[in-house]
Amino acid sequence: MAMTAQPPMFVRVMGLPLRFALYALASLVLIGADARYDTLRLLRSGVAAALHPVQTGLARPFHYLQDAFDFFTVHGELVQEKHRLEQRQRALMQQLHDRTLLQAENAHLRSLLGLAVPPGYSVHGVEVVQAMTNPFSRKVVVDRGSVHGLSTGWPAVDDLGLVGQVTGVYPTSSEITLITSRDQDIPVQVVRNGLRLIVSGTGQDRLLEVRFLDMHADLRPDDVLVTSGLDGVYPPGIPVARVVSVEPPRNSPFARAVCAPLAGVGRHRQMLILQRETPTTGPRSAGPPALSAVSRHSGVSP
Repeated sequence: MAMTAQPPMFVRVMGLPLRFALYALASLVLIGADARYDTLRLLRSGVAAALHPVQTGLARPFHYLQDAFDFFTVHGELVQEKHRLEQRQRALMQQLHDRTLLQAENAHLRSLLGLAVPPGYSVHGVEVVQAMTNPFSRKVVVDRGSVHGLSTGWPAVDDLGLVGQVTGVYPTSSEITLITSRDQDIPVQVVRNGLRLIVSGTGQDRLLEVRFLDMHADLRPDDVLVTSGLDGVYPPGIPVARVVSVEPPRNSPFARAVCAPLAGVGRHRQMLILQRETPTTGPRSAGPPALSAVSRHSGVSP
């Protein structure tokens, strides 16, 4: 029976320091050879080509996470920027609106300063502070009253014509009834031919009427009506309205004329109150050069 060889009891194994030294030496040799002769270029290319799909697959979830993080970050920044721009737009629109109002008010005030005051009258500048809510009794409250020298019956005008009449005076405010109020009747005359009429309010700011018009009266569309001055309240020659249409009689012997007020009734906050001067009181205020009556509308001086 053959005898099998027994393994040696003690095996000589290369120690760790020696193996480390050999590996380090081999690495240095390979590094030197690759640095000098580029011997490992093909090996590197092959390893890189083999590992590229693995690297791409492993990196893909991180790319998705990064894209999602970037999306939500950019979305949040865009939402904040959108809100900021919307607030900025609202602020700019408000500034533009305020600027437009100020420009219109400035132009209106300049026009008031350019009015020619009728002889024997002085003016008080007033500003509307309240509008009455009654839709038919067109009245406003201004910021001047008896302590400022105002009295009832005085006419109110703007740069375009007659606005109304002072009908109530309080210590620091006054009530002005507009010419479009239903209870307002104004003696006027036609600039073209001097025809005298009575124009009345309708309760609407852009509408006046001549209610009892002779069917044979010489009144035409576009005729300009000015105050006649015969009532002793309104100075003569203040522009009042322009004729829009003349309606023939309907179930009555009288025709009817529809007119549009020339003044900015219900549109402007500033107006002038005309005060008749007396020899004992003299001028109350210097006032602007003010109120050229018909010249702006018909070319006829008052």
